[in-house]
Amino acid sequence: MYIDGRLSALSLENHHAARFWAAESKWCIESKSWFEDYRESGKLVLFRLHKENRRYLLSPANLEFRNARNRRVNLRAFIERFPNVESTVRQLLARDWRALFHFELVRSDMHFDHSLDLNGLQISSLPCRLSVRDDLVLRYNPIAALPADLIIGGNLDIRDTGILSVPDSVQIMGRVIR
Repeated sequence: MYIDGRLSALSLENHHAARFWAAESKWCIESKSWFEDYRESGKLVLFRLHKENRRYLLSPANLEFRNARNRRVNLRAFIERFPNVESTVRQLLARDWRALFHFELVRSDMHFDHSLDLNGLQISSLPCRLSVRDDLVLRYNPIAALPADLIIGGNLDIRDTGILSVPDSVQIMGRVIR
């Protein structure tokens, strides 16, 4: 999927590849049944740092980015360290808005022509100038504040969040559900 002098990104398409790249790691995809479960959900992408011989595994559908010790790693911080891989990651996540929000890769000025359900997603903020044509559901996540320039064409559901008030400048065509 991507290669430069520092790292490469590989799509793991079969169990043989997964077993090879998972060797000496704590990843469960070394097991055929676990690999198949992950692949049924979506792509698995391995990032390999050439000089350091480190590996990272991205499962967008499962909202996981892990190092070889199977510990969660911040994908945004990884991209900041290796900016050349950003376009590859964005292409991979382009149609997966839950992963984009989870990994904090949503860009400012993003518009959704439908409802946006972020129910239960562990996010702490929304991007500036976000607009949603229909409803925005933020229920059951730790978000505590809304951007002042948020536009929502339907309802805003903020039940079970840390949001205590909605800025006056937020445009909501429907109602706020608390």
